[in-house]
Amino acid sequence: MRSLLALPAAFLVLLLPACRSTRPVDPAATGAPAKWSNVNPTAIRAEDRAAVDAFYKNGGTGGFHLAPDQLNGPLTAQNAAFIVDLDSQQAYLFQGNRLAAYSAISSGQKYYRTETGDYTIGQKDLNHRSTTYGNFVSRRGGTVMSDVQAGFDPTPSGARFEGALMKYFMRLHHNGSSTAMGFHAGKLPGYPASHGCIRLPAKMADWFFQNVPLGTPVSVIGTKNGVPIGHSQNRPRRSPKVHSSLKRKPTPKTVPPAPESDVNTPESPATPATPAPADATPSPAPEPAPAPEPAPAPAPAPEPAPAIPGIPSDSSRQ
Repeated sequence: MRSLLALPAAFLVLLLPACRSTRPVDPAATGAPAKWSNVNPTAIRAEDRAAVDAFYKNGGTGGFHLAPDQLNGPLTAQNAAFIVDLDSQQAYLFQGNRLAAYSAISSGQKYYRTETGDYTIGQKDLNHRSTTYGNFVSRRGGTVMSDVQAGFDPTPSGARFEGALMKYFMRLHHNGSSTAMGFHAGKLPGYPASHGCIRLPAKMADWFFQNVPLGTPVSVIGTKNGVPIGHSQNRPRRSPKVHSSLKRKPTPKTVPPAPESDVNTPESPATPATPAPADATPSPAPEPAPAPEPAPAPAPAPEPAPAIPGIPSDSSRQ
């Protein structure tokens, strides 16, 4: 009787291997719960990290996401949620209890750490530009100075400020208020390098921008590469970056002449006067002074008139 009861069990053991699916498993679905639930995880689970490890072992780079037919309908603010791990530099997007997408990130560098806490996606801007950080460019668009801060670093003559491009920008809101942080496409050097935003590979930033709706919850965690929201980061003061065109050129020092002295010392012997060279051209002879005109001769005294007979002279009147 016992041998008869054992036959079905043995047959079942032989049958199970034949029923296993040989279809390749999508990396994003590795370890995902068999039954979908609308409840998002509050922490990154071991099976979620295993899915990421499998993705990289298979040669993946940057990030991945499920195909539309693998999602349980469209992503909504009610069934989707982000968990961003600053310490591992990874972002996980869940739809319910299933890992829907993953991306490598680059968060805020020292003194500009991304702040941890609970947020929501509050704004989208396809071609957003920073109003704080960017470059000084010339009228033709060439870069004059890079990585400058508007309102702090003086603008070179003839240049203008151009904010850094933050394509596919999704701003984080905290308790309904806008923050300076958000997701956007950017360079990922493999370590925290931003001014506080969460950089993503361009392909993942594009996918998140197109598929993640406004209002989606975002949980930012991490103690090594993050600080609690609102905490001071003791950012040191720096000196403004000044372009060479604005720097004052040093004034050459002038040496005053040595004081004059009437006493000739051995250190300052008198220099004999050098006679001026004779002019090779003879100077013209002076013209003779004009001779003085002769004084006019005095007029001769009038001769006495001849005496007239019968008329006495003056002398005879006395």
